[in-house]
This record gives sequence, structure tokens and C-alpha cells, in this order.
Amino acid sequence: MATDFAIWGPIAREDLTGLCDRVCALLQASRADIAHCDVSGVEPDAVTVDALARLQLAARRHGCQVRLRHASAALRELVAFMGLRDVLPDDEFSTGTRSYSLNRQSQEERRMSRKLFVNLAVADLDRSVDFFTKLGFSFDPRFTDESATCMLVGEDAYFMLLVESRFEDFTTKELADPKTQTEAILALTADSREEVDQFADKALEAGGTPAKEPMDQGFMYGRSFQDPDGHHWEIFWMDPSALGQ
Repeated sequence: MATDFAIWGPIAREDLTGLCDRVCALLQASRADIAHCDVSGVEPDAVTVDALARLQLAARRHGCQVRLRHASAALRELVAFMGLRDVLPDDEFSTGTRSYSLNRQSQEERRMSRKLFVNLAVADLDRSVDFFTKLGFSFDPRFTDESATCMLVGEDAYFMLLVESRFEDFTTKELADPKTQTEAILALTADSREEVDQFADKALEAGGTPAKEPMDQGFMYGRSFQDPDGHHWEIFWMDPSALGQ
């Protein structure tokens, strides 16, 4: 099992203990074997490398390995200079983890690559965090307080869960009631039909409710559910061989 989190800088020496504590809490809750750490927002300095080394040590105590993502060239060079390349593996340059480097992408691909942030209004933040934690998602402690949290969904996909009063700060329109109105359908991919069923069953056991009957088109299989606030989610699998037909 893997989990994602991100850290931002600048990081000061006095921040190290608190940062480690927050990440350790995240790893303990997720029980992940691999933790992908987005370091695109940190400064390439000695304090940052110190922080990452401490996070790796703390992760190992939880049976987990931290792997860096989106490390700048300067940060990678500093990690190598300090002799920590093996201690702090980089997903984009480790053998077998990815087939390409972001630095090798074309200029057009880099320009079109964007991070996705989806904002959802929730009635009870603690209830939502508990629900999605049971589905295997993790949360960035640096963007979490009593009114909002950042849920890590994929390498470049994040869901901001905001209590309704906080969500209203970002819109001039009346909030929709997701229990009676469809505001969006949020779809996630799965690696197999079995994973679709496992994920959907877990969602229902955690307090979700069915949204529609399962969809089975042979080459595509999916199920849907509503979270405790009524947001419509889908989990689906598609046969990769069907994409070329």
C-alpha cells in the first residue's frame, strides 16, 4: 500500500520536530509501505535535506520507505553531494519506478502538465476524514485545520475538504445540496474488477450509500456510491487492451 504527502518550504530548524511528528501520524494512520513525498515546494538547502533524512528514518520505524517526487535538479544534486542518494530515492530516477524523467519530457508536455485541486463542501470535517481514511486516503497535515484538509488522491490530484462555512468564502453562489442535487460525479480508476468491488464495498461499510447499479460493459466495469455528505463517487476499471480498439 502506498500513500502520498507533500511538504513545503522554507523549512527552518525549529520546524523539524513538528514536521516529523505530523508525517509520522500520517504514516501510522495509513499503514503504507511506500510514502511518496512531493518536494516541489521546498528549497534545495541543507535543512531541507536534513528534514527529509529525518522523515526517512521515522518512516522506517513504521515499516515504510519515503520516495521523493518532483525533486528539483538542485535538490537532487545536493542529496547526492551529501551522500544520501540511496537514503532518499527519487521516484523519477529510481530504476523500475518510472519509465521517464520529467526533465526528459517535451516543453509542450511540461506546459500542459497541471496539478488538479477539487474543492468539496462537507458538513462534518471529522466525519469526512474518518470516512476517506477508511478508504485508504491520506491527508497533508500542513493544510489541515478545524475548517479544511487536503486529501491526497494521486500524484497530482488533491481534494480540499472544507466545512460549508469555509467553502462559502470562495464562492458567491448558493451551495448545492449534494443529497438532493447532482453537483458533479467524481470518478477514480482501479487496476482490476476485483479492486472496484473491494473499494466500493469498503465505502459502503464505512458509511457510504449506493448511488446507482453497477455498470458492466465487459471492457469496463464500475460501481458508484455517495459519501456521507451525498457527493457522488465512481470507481471504475477499463481493460487496457480496449483502449487501442
